[in-house]
Amino acid sequence: MLLRPRRNRGMEFSETAGVLNLMMVEFAPEWENVHVNLARLDALFQKIWALPACGKPDCGPDESFSPDVIVLPECFSTGFSMNPEAAERMGASPSLGWMLRTAGLYDCAVAGSVPVWDTDARRHNRFFFVTPDGVLGSYDKRHLFMGGEAECFAKGNERVVLEYKGWRICPGVCFDLRFPVWSRNDMNHPYDLYLNVANWPAARRRAAETLIEARAIENVCYAAFCNRSGRDVNLEYSGGSAVINHRGRLRSVSAVTDGTNVVYASLDMAEMLRYRASFPVLDSADKFEILLT
Repeated sequence: MLLRPRRNRGMEFSETAGVLNLMMVEFAPEWENVHVNLARLDALFQKIWALPACGKPDCGPDESFSPDVIVLPECFSTGFSMNPEAAERMGASPSLGWMLRTAGLYDCAVAGSVPVWDTDARRHNRFFFVTPDGVLGSYDKRHLFMGGEAECFAKGNERVVLEYKGWRICPGVCFDLRFPVWSRNDMNHPYDLYLNVANWPAARRRAAETLIEARAIENVCYAAFCNRSGRDVNLEYSGGSAVINHRGRLRSVSAVTDGTNVVYASLDMAEMLRYRASFPVLDSADKFEILLT
């Protein structure tokens, strides 16, 4: 598995950036069954791409839609398991290898989180962003959930901004959504898209809907939330994936393919930049530093 690491840094806006198409999959994984889950995703993607001769997804917003990024939920290949045996080894991760292969096959980036053991002998809930040319970006979940995750995983200590096709992307994982300071859009290291992948329970869906809208409005950015569906051994999940624009408006549509809800959105960089220029609210943001503990 050949992966080239991407340096995490803020970046200047690229004049080549334009529309970014997201395809978010509300996948319901089988509990701790990595190989079955990856095979199911392969079959799902084959059906999404199979029908039209042009090779575009069959149920996107229009016939010209082609995803730049496929987004999968938190722990998409295992479920939200605290079992140490469910975590994969960096350098020998079947889920990460599958992401790399899928990115190359469909010529788009693939994003989602995987529980991994790193070389430091610690376990991380790690967000991966893999591009078609084998560039790997990653972020370790900072805010670990109270229901045992904090005792099983090492929390991240770096806020990350990744770049793809001229877009600056700030990743988050599930519980991170509740902590606005961590994801505050810092104009010294700005971003254009906040991308959160989740296993967010159905009982708290309304909270997620409110929080993702707030992240978009307060940071004057697009905010995308990709959540799983179905049930695991503990909880029920109801999806609710969405993309919200800088004004707090819904900018995604959904369609069901082979029993799985797939959410599509086209993000317009020029529209967002015009709004930032006309309403420069980020210039009034408070200056602060985050103390890591």
